[in-house]
Amino acid sequence: MCLTAEALFLFLSVLPPEIVEVSDTRITVAAETREAVWLAKEDEWCTSAPQIDAAIRLKKGEAL
Repeated sequence: MCLTAEALFLFLSVLPPEIVEVSDTRITVAAETREAVWLAKEDEWCTSAPQIDAAIRLKKGEAL
């Protein structure tokens, strides 16, 4: 999932600042279950957090 810088920073503005770590090329949000890492890619910020969460949910749903 990718967002423009403006959209990402609007989202981050509603989060508690103590869970957000910012550098020039990376933003890490310490979410409740795991960290969501946003990486700068050209003029957008992208994260694979939704795909990681979906993969974990699918794996938990598999029969043992």
